[in-house]
Amino acid sequence: MSTHPTLPAQPRRFPTWLVGVLYSASGSMNGFVAVALATLLTGHGVSNAREATITAIILTPSYLSFLLTPLVDCGMSRRTWAMLLALAGAICLGSGVLLTPAASANGGHGPGANLLIVLLLLGYLCTQMYSSTIGGMVPNLVERSRQSAASAWLNVAYLGLTGACGYLSVLEIRHLPLRLAACVIPLPILLSASPLLFTAKEDRIPKRVGTAMRELGRNLLLSAKQRSYWFALLVFIVPSATFAMQNLFGGIGRDFGVSDDRTAFISGVVLAVACIAGAALGGPLSNRYDRRLLFIAPAMVAGLGSLAMIGLLNRGIAPATVFLAGVIFYNVMAGINYTATSALVFQIVGRDNPLSATQYAICIAACNAAIAGAVALDGSGSTLHGHWSGARGELLVDALLSLVLGSIVLALVYRFGGGFPRPPVSDEQEA
Repeated sequence: MSTHPTLPAQPRRFPTWLVGVLYSASGSMNGFVAVALATLLTGHGVSNAREATITAIILTPSYLSFLLTPLVDCGMSRRTWAMLLALAGAICLGSGVLLTPAASANGGHGPGANLLIVLLLLGYLCTQMYSSTIGGMVPNLVERSRQSAASAWLNVAYLGLTGACGYLSVLEIRHLPLRLAACVIPLPILLSASPLLFTAKEDRIPKRVGTAMRELGRNLLLSAKQRSYWFALLVFIVPSATFAMQNLFGGIGRDFGVSDDRTAFISGVVLAVACIAGAALGGPLSNRYDRRLLFIAPAMVAGLGSLAMIGLLNRGIAPATVFLAGVIFYNVMAGINYTATSALVFQIVGRDNPLSATQYAICIAACNAAIAGAVALDGSGSTLHGHWSGARGELLVDALLSLVLGSIVLALVYRFGGGFPRPPVSDEQEA
């Protein structure tokens, strides 16, 4: 009997909006890690630099989980894997919530912080594998003509839940008994995954573990032999367009005279709305302009915005308004980048590529590795001495990464990547 999955000739009718519901579980976890954690830890005296280091460590699965993701093709159906991964992620998140007060002890360097890192890292790994599992199910359940709509729902749900759950997590921890908050905060993960109990099951035969891991190894070796793919990875892995401050805005509101609750709202809900607006704008732009240019240029523009925030903060001009406007501008640019990134990866992978899944996973992993590294670097900016400490240092480092490294990458693309051609007008054209 073949060990390869068999695909149905025509996928069962599957609502595209349901893809967004299922995928939003990973947005719930990301909201706590990328939005709430910064506000909660810095609000209890943890330095911005230490909080950034903690966040960067927890984000590790975002660029390494692809090494374990082949396991979801083995043993059980993907639907069963997804439900188990969602449950495990929710348990880890709830346990992490219970540890947030202890994690702030000793400036975030005590055993409570270390245990929090382990639990949230495992939870983040589970939700990353969960989202990859849902992504692998979509082509088998959604007709090709409706997959673009499914992708739109996926991104809107992820961004929306990241912002909403990040903001609500802060409120729940501050205004509810901690044990109750630990039960309530993980609920969106379980609710997002609950439709799996009723959705159609894929028609496929799970692989064996050895077969799946051997295929991953072969695909990695074959990808490594393609020079054009290495150049594409270089564009992604250099931290020139990471928008890493998204993970740190929650910790710098006080520098702008903004209360913790309002900071949580701005760095959660407002951030998500701005990202969604930028993502919508990025769609038509990605069809008109080179996607490599749209991947890097918005980060450079956002870097100029960060420098403007520093200048206005130094002058004492309406700092709370500057913070709000800066977050909106920065995340509109981030939304454009998100859309361009997805479109660029699809363009690089191309149509009828036998290595498409592996190459897609590696491209996204490279992007996430750059983000995690930039989060740590931005956080180190808060330790600069004198006038440049705190938020000014973080914004400065983030701006310099985008402007300096972005200029270098754009120059390399123009010199070795064929200039800045228009996007392909058909799927058959190469990147």
